[in-house]
Amino acid sequence: MTDDTDQSAPDILELRDTLRQVEADLEEFEQDIDERTVEKPQLESELKQYVRSRMRRGHARGWGPYLVLLYGTLMTLGAFRWLDGGWAIAAMVVVWLSTLGLYSLMLLVGAGVSALGVPGRVAGRVSDWRS
Repeated sequence: MTDDTDQSAPDILELRDTLRQVEADLEEFEQDIDERTVEKPQLESELKQYVRSRMRRGHARGWGPYLVLLYGTLMTLGAFRWLDGGWAIAAMVVVWLSTLGLYSLMLLVGAGVSALGVPGRVAGRVSDWRS
């Protein structure tokens, strides 16, 4: 018996080697793609955790609180500028209380929303602990 590779044409041997190299490259490429692929449940879990952590922040965002305080300050200064005597003091007290009331209301709403988020945070930490 003779070896099949001895009788094969040289180009067939080259093609066989090239085919083996292409198969190895393809397998390496598939492994690389599998490593880069993100599983949907894992991605959903990470995104939910990220969103929950962003929503948990209890500090004021944006210009809202600053605009309310600026409004109160300008109205108080305006009351002293254009009103006389007791009217200026009365206007200042009304503006100050309304500004303080609005700011207090914003703080209470923020605290209420944070308190409503406590069960979600606990559930998120428990699910993170389990996995």
